[in-house]
Amino acid sequence: MKWPQGWREVSILDVCQLNPRISQDDWLSDDTMVSFVPMSAIDEDRGVIASIEERPLSEVKKGYTPFREGDVLFAKVTPCMENGKAAIAEDLRHGIGFGSTEFHVLRPNTDLITPEYVLQFVRQPWFRERAASAFVGTGGLQRVPSGFFQRVRLPLPPLPEQQRIVEVLREAKALQEAKDQVLQGFDEIVQARYQTQFGRYFNRQGLLNATRIGEHVDSVQYGVSEAMAETGSHAVLRMNSITSNGWLDLSDLKYADLAPQDAAATTLRDGDLLFNRTNSRELVGKCAIWRDEPGQYSFASYLVRLRLKPTLLPEYLWATLNSPYGKYRLFNAAKQAVSMANISPTDLARISIPLPPIEEQNDFGAFVREVERQRRHIIASGARMQSLQPTLIAQALSGRLTAAWRQQNAERLAAAARERDARLGTPPAKVTVQITEHAAAERRTDLNRPRRQALLEQLSSFQHAVWDTLRHEWRGAALADDPAAFDAFCTSPQTAWRLEGFAAGREEVRRALEQLAAMGLIRKMSLPRVNPNTGRTEYLTAFRPLREAEDGGRAEEDTALADAERLARALEQRRAPGAG
Repeated sequence: MKWPQGWREVSILDVCQLNPRISQDDWLSDDTMVSFVPMSAIDEDRGVIASIEERPLSEVKKGYTPFREGDVLFAKVTPCMENGKAAIAEDLRHGIGFGSTEFHVLRPNTDLITPEYVLQFVRQPWFRERAASAFVGTGGLQRVPSGFFQRVRLPLPPLPEQQRIVEVLREAKALQEAKDQVLQGFDEIVQARYQTQFGRYFNRQGLLNATRIGEHVDSVQYGVSEAMAETGSHAVLRMNSITSNGWLDLSDLKYADLAPQDAAATTLRDGDLLFNRTNSRELVGKCAIWRDEPGQYSFASYLVRLRLKPTLLPEYLWATLNSPYGKYRLFNAAKQAVSMANISPTDLARISIPLPPIEEQNDFGAFVREVERQRRHIIASGARMQSLQPTLIAQALSGRLTAAWRQQNAERLAAAARERDARLGTPPAKVTVQITEHAAAERRTDLNRPRRQALLEQLSSFQHAVWDTLRHEWRGAALADDPAAFDAFCTSPQTAWRLEGFAAGREEVRRALEQLAAMGLIRKMSLPRVNPNTGRTEYLTAFRPLREAEDGGRAEEDTALADAERLARALEQRRAPGAG
């Protein structure tokens, strides 16, 4: 990909210091309280430090990672790095802090690059995937080595354009957070309506018209204990399928192949109440109302399905159990066992609640169903925004998001680019690597290809689009380890038009290429490239179409098929009676 006017590609260490030391001038007395940031304090979803501890300098100045205000903290250990744990150090006492030894620290040269721009760059999924490929260590203690950053190159726009990119991404993030706040507001709305409508049933003398929950339960059913996987006949709801505020969350499902009798026993229908009987003491007793969803669903053994009699509506019982009174009763009913707590259906049945007239319950139930409808709409909108976030960041870091703004501020940006280049020196000559196919990547033959046809029938529409893009439009090697070249493969209007309708980011395209290579439909290879800055030869991962012989002979695919057939015949001969 050709970078926009005024942009250049640099090593990340050209514009950032890696793991810098704190100078002696910054040291304070040992009893001074300073900021401390453990790995658990990084909010991986928002990319911020959620909480800061305070400790005496004497406790942290040795054995912990030092940093300053404005430094970017980047988790170097799996799985924290893979989850995107990174944040800017802010609001530090005395401007310095200490943290986990599993942080890398990047200190941006703020005359050349903003901390927010660095943060957006290192939080990209493709960046984390490439960092993971550099892991050293074994098992759960694999780490990203410092040497990895010597090979990382990033697109560097002039400083004002970086600031504009950050502003746009910040606005998108604020919109997403506003939707999250709206979702939290639904909880408050339901409980406010509950208190307004049913508050009079709770007084100092006790509950008015009290009844036990068990008197209104028609049936109780425990869930299944089958092993779960990524596929199966039924989606199985688990503990995390119910939020702490009592809403269903179907975003992370597991599946199981259920026997007919288990599937029949654990069917779900509209209005069933799902109760979490086993969890931590704080979370046990979560409950949610099931609403009809397309597909086949069941639930795991630590959930219980309650079907109620007509005298008690699920919306009213659900709101009561999620009210302060309900949570208090559930917390006290929980029986602690080692690390988990349990509330049996019998314990739940003993809990007393007020029983309003059915007309009042119906009125409240209609209100809850309307809240559910609006909440589903907000969730669907938020999910679309979340899925587009990687694409938005990729567009921002390629310059397409600020194209119009760049034209309007051309003179200002040109001056900033000259100032930057005076600091960094003249950009080195750009080196590109491309393989040109001199013949069509695919040709028709008279050979029967049942194996190939079987593979093609397994491809998803997205995999097929990536395959066709590589064969027919790109017609060369797609350099997956070169951000600019791979971005062009994924987004160029001339070659990537087949991919436009999928809203897929670079990580999804690369994953599809890996899958196609594993199937044998394309080739995965390493291409050498000399780094003009270091003079060293680097080997970059690339994917190319299968070639056909220039002399008109058989294509790679046909040759591979023949090799597989010869191997199969050899194995059959070994199994034959009397074989040596």
